[in-house]
Amino acid sequence: MFFHIASVLFLALALKVAWPLPSLTQHAACVLLSVQLPGAVHYPGSTKFSDSLASYFTKQEQETQPTCIVEPNSPSQVSRFVHTMSQFVMVGGRFAVRSGGHATFSAAANIQNGLVLSLSLLDQVQVQDDRSVVSLGPGARWGDVWQVLDPLGITVAGGRDAGVGVGGYLLGGGLSYLGPTVGWGCDTVLEFEVVLANGEVVTASENSHPDLFLALKGGTNNFGIVTKFTMQTYPLKSLWGGFIVHRPDAAPKQVEALSDFMGAEPYDPHAAMFQSYAFMSGNKFISNSVTYTKPVTNPKVFKDLVDPTTVIHDALRMGNMGSFANETSQMQSYNTQQTWFTTTFAHTPSIYSTVHSIWEDSIPGIANIPGINWCLTVQPAPALGHKNSLGLDSKEKRLAIIIVTVNYNNSADISTVRAAVEQLIASVEAATKAAGVYRPYKYLNYADGSQDVISGYGPASKANLQATSKKYDPHGLFQRGLPGGFKVFT
Repeated sequence: MFFHIASVLFLALALKVAWPLPSLTQHAACVLLSVQLPGAVHYPGSTKFSDSLASYFTKQEQETQPTCIVEPNSPSQVSRFVHTMSQFVMVGGRFAVRSGGHATFSAAANIQNGLVLSLSLLDQVQVQDDRSVVSLGPGARWGDVWQVLDPLGITVAGGRDAGVGVGGYLLGGGLSYLGPTVGWGCDTVLEFEVVLANGEVVTASENSHPDLFLALKGGTNNFGIVTKFTMQTYPLKSLWGGFIVHRPDAAPKQVEALSDFMGAEPYDPHAAMFQSYAFMSGNKFISNSVTYTKPVTNPKVFKDLVDPTTVIHDALRMGNMGSFANETSQMQSYNTQQTWFTTTFAHTPSIYSTVHSIWEDSIPGIANIPGINWCLTVQPAPALGHKNSLGLDSKEKRLAIIIVTVNYNNSADISTVRAAVEQLIASVEAATKAAGVYRPYKYLNYADGSQDVISGYGPASKANLQATSKKYDPHGLFQRGLPGGFKVFT
């Protein structure tokens, strides 16, 4: 095989003598894959290449230029890609894997001077005859999933944004409207179809490769490339909820309402929500997204959060998963510079007002950045106690996840924005540590690339993930060859 690679390198060198060796390696891999997978490899200048780059969520990812993009149409083609790249990694070959491309930081699902494996054609949504399970391709978007499931009156613990890809969402955990009832999205995956580092296609479940099955529930791209997720379904015809926006002077009462919701006993398992504080166009807002997964209008659990006396926008209604996912997607800022960071704390009544005050105090430092949308969101973590790799203590009664989301116009402002976000997160974590409620867990799908997500799972979970990686990927293909995302050995 090495002689084969050497031949391809020589051919690539003959075609492009000006390439430096690392670039030559990537081009040689593209050339060989073009022969092995006819029609699946797209180069700069082609429409498919340009369209693929333009469909990334953030400017950072759109502006990252891979050597070529490979779009397999079957697990066997993914296997061929993996087998080929396992050889090229020995001479500097590098690649990225893309599901929906919704991660915010550069090189999360793209790579400069390397190959992108785009799973966009593996977008199947196949419902079993008895409707108890559904098989999803990693390249499907959640909007595609809801188009199939909503008419059938069934659902899964899936994405709240229509534009998010299935693969990255589930491998990172997965926050959903069903979280209070069934846990994380990954908790409801029954089987993973996975291409391993040696090219073998296996099924990971409770009974087959159970260690790999556990590792994939939060362990992201460290073990293989998932080509199919089989998920448990649940009956759901309609749900009530939507976004409601309050005047900024309502903040004290709304923050108190959030605290009351988080501490409610008993906790209503049908109620999901998050609260956001936003500064944009020189104005401040406070909003709540509330969802009730039973056909009940204005459930009492949300009474204070939807107080009409301070409302300036009300989109509350009865709808289906697709309608709410489309609403969320339409509110996203595509094609902009984005910076996201996250942190986690345990519920205590007084901490929410402290967090809101820290966010308020951060505004003067970023107010003059062109196009700035400066937002901090607080939401409950899903029900705990399910078996996964996230490392969360099932004895915790309530955990709150914070995400700071910032979008802005100019790449020249990246360093200023990052410094401000890092300071905001540091201030929040100092406050939660002082209150004794800080938790090291970082939700992977909200994290910045600089945050140590895997260590946040705790030493036992991290050690298990490392052992699983060594077992299924002994030569480190998905550590060295796939540098993007969050690695188990860093």
